[in-house]
Amino acid sequence: MDPLAQLHDIQTPQGVDWWPLAWGWWVIMVALIALVVISVCLWVKHVRFNRARREAITMHQQLSKDAHYPAQANQILKRVTLHYFAASASAAVYGQHWQQFLQQCLAEKRRANTSQGLECLAQSPYQSATPDAQDIETMYNAVNYWLKHAKLKHAPAATNTLEAANHV
Repeated sequence: MDPLAQLHDIQTPQGVDWWPLAWGWWVIMVALIALVVISVCLWVKHVRFNRARREAITMHQQLSKDAHYPAQANQILKRVTLHYFAASASAAVYGQHWQQFLQQCLAEKRRANTSQGLECLAQSPYQSATPDAQDIETMYNAVNYWLKHAKLKHAPAATNTLEAANHV
């Protein structure tokens, strides 16, 4: 008898399927989904947080640069600071203290860009003469820079509510 006749054909192994996945792939997919969900949540939070800032920038760009500009710009800045800080920190502040408060909201390296304009803005309500076009342009640039670069934070909601209740 021929020994080669007893051999069978070579059996090829079955192809390796992608499914079901190994547990490592499941871990990677869960981690990616969690990363996407967290990223979207942080992005939405960032957009909501900066909504008041964007609205203030839009309102500021619509202001006319006339004699009423300093009062209108101060009003916008007060609204922004009341939104992001406790009312006790910014509501009753005026003059030199108002300028210092606004300067403290900027990073140290950015303060020099706005010091002259914010000083002029803080002192303008107490000046008898209306500011000239150059002063208004300086104030405009300083306010615009402040709105874009100020380090803002949310005041705790409970603190604002409690302070509002005690104020009445």
